[in-house]
Amino acid sequence: MIKSKRIDKSGKVEIKMAKIISFDIWDTIIKRKCHPEEIKLATARYIILKYENKLKEKYKNIYEILKKRDEIEAEECKKNKENGFDDECRILDVFKILEKEIFEENIEIEEELLKEEIDQEKRVIYINPEILPIFEKYKDLKMYCISDFYMSSDNLKELLDYLNLPIKIEKIYSSADYLLNKRTGNLYKKAEEELGIKPEEHIHVGDNVYSDIEMANSLGIETIKTTKQEFNFVPEKGRRFEFDLSTIKKEEKTKEEKLFNTGVDLAPLLYFFGYSIVEYAIKNKIDKVYYATREGETFIKIHEIIKENNPFGVNLPESEIIEVSRMGTFSASLKEMSIMELLRLWSQYREQSMKALFKTLAIDIKPYQKYMDKYNIDIEEKILCPWFDIRVQELFQDKKFVESVNKELKVKKEELLEYFEKSKNIVNDEKDMFMVDIGWRGTIQDNLAHIFTNKKIGGYYLTLYDYYNLQPKNTYKISYLNDKNIRDNEVASMITLLEWIYNPGTGSVTGYKEGKAIRRAKEEETEIVKKYIKPMQEGMIEGARAINEYMKYHPYEAEETKGFVYNLIKKVKENPSKELIEAYYSMIFNDTFGTAEYVEKDDKLTSLQKLNIFKCRNMLRKESWKEAFIVYNNLGYMNVILNFKAFLRKILRRGK
Repeated sequence: MIKSKRIDKSGKVEIKMAKIISFDIWDTIIKRKCHPEEIKLATARYIILKYENKLKEKYKNIYEILKKRDEIEAEECKKNKENGFDDECRILDVFKILEKEIFEENIEIEEELLKEEIDQEKRVIYINPEILPIFEKYKDLKMYCISDFYMSSDNLKELLDYLNLPIKIEKIYSSADYLLNKRTGNLYKKAEEELGIKPEEHIHVGDNVYSDIEMANSLGIETIKTTKQEFNFVPEKGRRFEFDLSTIKKEEKTKEEKLFNTGVDLAPLLYFFGYSIVEYAIKNKIDKVYYATREGETFIKIHEIIKENNPFGVNLPESEIIEVSRMGTFSASLKEMSIMELLRLWSQYREQSMKALFKTLAIDIKPYQKYMDKYNIDIEEKILCPWFDIRVQELFQDKKFVESVNKELKVKKEELLEYFEKSKNIVNDEKDMFMVDIGWRGTIQDNLAHIFTNKKIGGYYLTLYDYYNLQPKNTYKISYLNDKNIRDNEVASMITLLEWIYNPGTGSVTGYKEGKAIRRAKEEETEIVKKYIKPMQEGMIEGARAINEYMKYHPYEAEETKGFVYNLIKKVKENPSKELIEAYYSMIFNDTFGTAEYVEKDDKLTSLQKLNIFKCRNMLRKESWKEAFIVYNNLGYMNVILNFKAFLRKILRRGK
């Protein structure tokens, strides 16, 4: 027994002999890394991830499910109090009623939901360091738990056992088992009655000022108060993110460290895109997500981070890289060498030389030079609307030319099919396929759909623009950034940047041989990626890991992440860092498809050119990302001119 001193009302010191010590559980023995309501929110998300198609329309929203659950809990507590108990409820009773309210049909998953909620609790709980000295001090007393909670003592024991406490808990008294609670004092009385002890033989430890301290004291129980934990939580869609990425940033002593920190700032754009992909795949029962090269080699890293440290609480789809490109898939997707088939290409590239066409097809033009000569076609000549050009029409009516090219196209298709079958176990069957690419129109997906005609092929993209061609019937496409204003104003300005920052430097696929992809990268491109992009990507990945850890404890739907990302994109466009701009203007990458050219950006002005306002203004008009051009060339005065012009336009509009 433990001796304790108390002073009675007359001022005399009483020596009491404690027989037991009891503990509250939440914020006393156990602490969470999130607000308690976020545990319920995780259960709501679980319901949507697994059963969204069976929910009533109103409840296809985690906050509506949470709201309904809280209403049911309140109603159950009220009903039990009216029946002579305290205002308490049992979680399984709540889940049974919730099922009837939110589903279109009769579904009984209350035990499944309870298991998921316990699993989520395990993800977020840890032993309160403040309790360990108390355990040690009172180790000679028998220890119990008395908790106001909607789970049973068996459920609570599972959580305590999971934490491997350094002490033995003799028994847990949960309000859910007795429908009695500490707030009324009835649960204390029930425990003391069963244990055959008096209040003065009882010490209780807890964090709640009223239930654990004032009520226990009023019954004659000695108490010890622990610290209550507070979290910011607003149960509504679009609530703020509270993660802090500044803690993982570096000192910025070197260029690499500055680029790393720039990547950290961009991490939410990469992470939330990956998060939305995985969420979509879970909801739609997709077994595997195929990430298309090149950018997919960066995107898949987010899938792997999520797989390693799962924030969703359900089984996740597998992921795999498919080595594809527009060039690598286009020629294989053509039924034949005909003007009608090539309109899929020419609808986008309305002006094209024969040299560029054959490079796009990944076919050597030299054996076909005689046909070009025959129809007076200069292979370097850029032909506007080739399908209307009489020379091109005559060329495509030449049976020997067409037959010869068709043989090469057939080989291209066979080589592609061999790669997919041998390397990816993908054949032209009826098994659905789901792929991810950066965007912008899903041309590679279209090509694959023309090849794998028996498959339903889905595609998920950072954003999508209007399609040039009629979409294959066996495809569907989803865009993450689907706000039209953001897409057309901000994203459109920075398309090349968005491709560049995700570039892995591994080159583009130009074709296939013996079941393997052939890849080619310009040496300068690889070096520039290594110098500028790799440090930035390292920052993005580290930032993504930090965000993912946060998302484990704070459930959000992917749709909620878009507002944050939109604001980030606006910030990057309007106020880009010097490091990001330097990386942007360093870019060199292969854009052989359609143009037979490499993209290189270098718009650095001389000191003399900077003084020429008219020249700068004319160059600025040609720039899609004007803010980048101004920062890169240190033309701050142009911002004044642009802002003044914007102000004048606004005034003129008001005057109309």
